[in-house]
Amino acid sequence: MIAILTIGTTLLGSTMAQAVVKNGAVCSKVGVVQTVKQKTKSTTFICTVEGKKRVWRVRPASVPGGATGPGAANPGGTTTAPGSTSGTTAVTEVASSYAILADTPYTRVSASATPVGFLATSGFASTTGTSLYDHPSGLASNGRNLVLVDRGNNRILVWNTAPTTSTATPDFVLCQPNTTSVASGSGLSQCNWPSDAVATADGKLLVADSDNHRILVWNTFPTATGQSASFAINLGADAWPWGIWSNGTKVAATLTSKGVLKLWNTFPTTGNEPADVTITSSTTNCLGTPRGIVSNGTAILTGDHNGRCGNSSAAHVFTSWPTSSAAAPAYDIVPDDANYAWPHGTFDSSSGKLYLLSRKLVEYPGASASLPSGTPLATSTPFEGGDGGDVEIVGGYTYVTEYNGNRIAVFKGIPAATAKADFYLGSPGINPAKTTEAINTLKTNYFITNPQVATLGGAMAINSDFDRAIYVWKKIPATDGAKPDLVWTTQNQNASNPLLAFDFQPDSSAATIAADGKPLYAVAGEKTFVVWRGIPTSTTDVPVLNVKDSIGNVTFGGALRVAADNKYFYLLDGEKKTIYVWQGLPSDKNDSPDFTMSAEINRLRSDGTWLIGTSLYRAPNILAWSVSSLSQNAVPTGTVGYRMNLPQDALVSNGVLFVADTGFHRVLAWNNVSSALAGASPDAFLGATSSADEAPAHSATELRWAASLWVSGGHLWVGERKFGHRVLRYPLS
Repeated sequence: MIAILTIGTTLLGSTMAQAVVKNGAVCSKVGVVQTVKQKTKSTTFICTVEGKKRVWRVRPASVPGGATGPGAANPGGTTTAPGSTSGTTAVTEVASSYAILADTPYTRVSASATPVGFLATSGFASTTGTSLYDHPSGLASNGRNLVLVDRGNNRILVWNTAPTTSTATPDFVLCQPNTTSVASGSGLSQCNWPSDAVATADGKLLVADSDNHRILVWNTFPTATGQSASFAINLGADAWPWGIWSNGTKVAATLTSKGVLKLWNTFPTTGNEPADVTITSSTTNCLGTPRGIVSNGTAILTGDHNGRCGNSSAAHVFTSWPTSSAAAPAYDIVPDDANYAWPHGTFDSSSGKLYLLSRKLVEYPGASASLPSGTPLATSTPFEGGDGGDVEIVGGYTYVTEYNGNRIAVFKGIPAATAKADFYLGSPGINPAKTTEAINTLKTNYFITNPQVATLGGAMAINSDFDRAIYVWKKIPATDGAKPDLVWTTQNQNASNPLLAFDFQPDSSAATIAADGKPLYAVAGEKTFVVWRGIPTSTTDVPVLNVKDSIGNVTFGGALRVAADNKYFYLLDGEKKTIYVWQGLPSDKNDSPDFTMSAEINRLRSDGTWLIGTSLYRAPNILAWSVSSLSQNAVPTGTVGYRMNLPQDALVSNGVLFVADTGFHRVLAWNNVSSALAGASPDAFLGATSSADEAPAHSATELRWAASLWVSGGHLWVGERKFGHRVLRYPLS
């Protein structure tokens, strides 16, 4: 059952092999591997593409942990992986230099532990200045200035005059004491993951301070960095406001977690005034989790990520200002890609036209009584909108926030049908290596979305489902913010080598010494899993398995997750609620599992002693199987019933149980897994100020959406997910 050779591998005698398989000889099927035995030595060849020819080449040996010097700088640029088609890049080399992290003998967790290192961010709670954004979202203007909500940096950037060049920098910053701090806070001079803003013609500024569940209000427009708001409209626990709008008299806000739209017909003066109209989620008003708000004072649009009337992603259009809680939208505006973000933007005060961004920027004649036809604009501009795109028109310029592009695209006037951006804020501009794309500083700074850490043989890999990538360090970095040495793409479906032809979102990884005594690194997601014999630290490393849709007698449902130890290889099919188990690594795509188990979990991990399953929604959230007792239909040995909120990962290392308690923004740790199974409280609440602290935060000691874990060499690595992206390193003790 244990195998290390790829599909198609055969062992040939030396006489036959010499006539057919040798370096440079013609071969027929790309990706086939042949091992030629000559006396006491065996050489492995792989059939590759060179120009228009298929030829045998010696398959390079993969050295676990990397074959180059520790922390060595690599030349920039890209290298085409073996078997890739011309123009298809499976892996990119990065110029990187860093110190190597030393192992320690420690295995336990101190209740007072705080992070001592980081990757995938500029700092624990700092950035390089006002030119590097972190998922910018809302835009606002009073007709002269420009306001940008720099969401991931917990701050508001303000230009006194809307910028007309790419070099114009903000005049001041709100919610922070300076231009480099990005820590969250709850004072009137602070904010916590703000989402949207509105500036009124009479000088007011309002900010949707999402994770503080409030609206910050400046009665007169601020003029200096760190200036406190006049007051806050507190919306109650778990309100999570994403959208805010006002014309200086009326106010509208969405309470996303509660599925509520609140309207004030008279501007609040203390923050304690109740809303005049509250519209609560129903199948009549279609509100699910309402997001951004667009209005001209009469019509009002609410973006939605989980609409309840058939359109999940949509802008619900109320063609007149709602006057009762029974108000319902007249129609929905749905993006042409229904799986993309809800439309959000602005009315042009000059023309009355409506401009909305989803995947495309679209112009509408206004919010008419019935669904209007839209006209796509700037189709030659590669928008990367996402969950925070916005539009603002001021001073003869159109500004478009690209949330996932980490920039603002700027056009002189209203862009024409095929216009390209005139310049960018937050980005150097068009990528010279690929002129159909603008430079994304999330990518150039290696800010990894949804990171999943693994280490093996002295190397590190971090996979990302959102980025469709695996970031590889040849040695485990000790230097904060170190760039990776290699970046593998998992969107490489055109590769001619079938082992490299994959297109999936890798949302799970495993790294271990397998049952055959050799290193194993695997990633899985959607309906695909891929296995290398060690972390791929060389551009010539090719997987030994690339399996999609089915294996043996199993057809995948989806949401695959992988785990492995020194005895078994595990594959969780989240859609089918089934764990498939092989004794050792599956030999090929035809190898059926040795046995199966049923479990309603979302992730699994194994250290060879404990197989741990994590359930997002079902309590108890943590299931534990003793690996020594696994068999067909084995039930969990025990569970952990401690109260959690949407945990996304858990594992055991050296007898210590770690749980990423994602919805409560912390990591729980029990220094003895048996204590956890017996019902004891955690020994440590990492990332929280106390056991009672369940709120998200961004600071040198606090966590936002802690979601992935890895323990190795005396270090705990924690990855933040979705609305955070830091990878933080904690010391064990």
